Amino acid sequence: MLSKQNLIDFLEFSTKLAKEAGKILLKEQKKVRIVKYKDRKDIVTSTDLASEKFVINEITRNFPDHSILSEEKGEINKLSDFRWIIDPLDGTKEYIRGIPLWNFSMALEYKNELLVSVVYRPFEESLFSAAKGTGSFLNGKSIKVSSIQKLEDSFIFCYLPLYHRNRENYENAYKRLSEIGKKTYRLRSLSDENTGLCWLAQGGIEAYVNLSNPPKWHDFAPGLFVAQEAGALITDSRGKSLNRNFFNGIIASNNHRILDRIIDIVS
Repeated sequence: MLSKQNLIDFLEFSTKLAKEAGKILLKEQKKVRIVKYKDRKDIVTSTDLASEKFVINEITRNFPDHSILSEEKGEINKLSDFRWIIDPLDGTKEYIRGIPLWNFSMALEYKNELLVSVVYRPFEESLFSAAKGTGSFLNGKSIKVSSIQKLEDSFIFCYLPLYHRNRENYENAYKRLSEIGKKTYRLRSLSDENTGLCWLAQGGIEAYVNLSNPPKWHDFAPGLFVAQEAGALITDSRGKSLNRNFFNGIIASNNHRILDRIIDIVS
């Protein structure tokens, strides 16, 4: 049985680790180099690996029995009910171009249930965090989703799929997103899923839509938990509860009224 103090300790550890990893990301940016191409469009940099190595070492030193899922290393020690989910540099392609749309993100789950998470944007010192049952925070101050009720008044971020990975999904997603754009105040593209979900959590936007097929857990789990703890509602594109294959995408919104409108449009 996990206590409230356990959650506090895990969150304090995560927060400290995120800030230290953020220092690495800032320090390495001027000398970053590409070390591997995952495919013709996806890359791994020296900074990804430096940040990941530091974080994995700290987790294994403090919690040697815990499992880890990291973007570059994959699964480490699958036997534990505790699993740390790490994206050591979320937004690598923007990072190497000097575009401030990247972050460090991590979360901890127990028996597939998220317990704590942090999303840190070190270049602006914005640290989003959440712990189960305690709400969400930005730099220690409580945050909540927006109170806007109408889709027509809503600011929405969406994730655009890649054409070369799935042409059919690309064209289908654009068609459905264009219908959302006709009915909302503003529709904007954002590839940084964790940040988009955190902006939803703080009331900056009213919804985040990802119709990519399928998104990866480490790309959005930390931000998803921050959004949930701030009051966001999250389903797949058919209005069903999320499962771990994510083949039907993700829709997150500040309330049922807007969520249901978006689901009706994209279904």
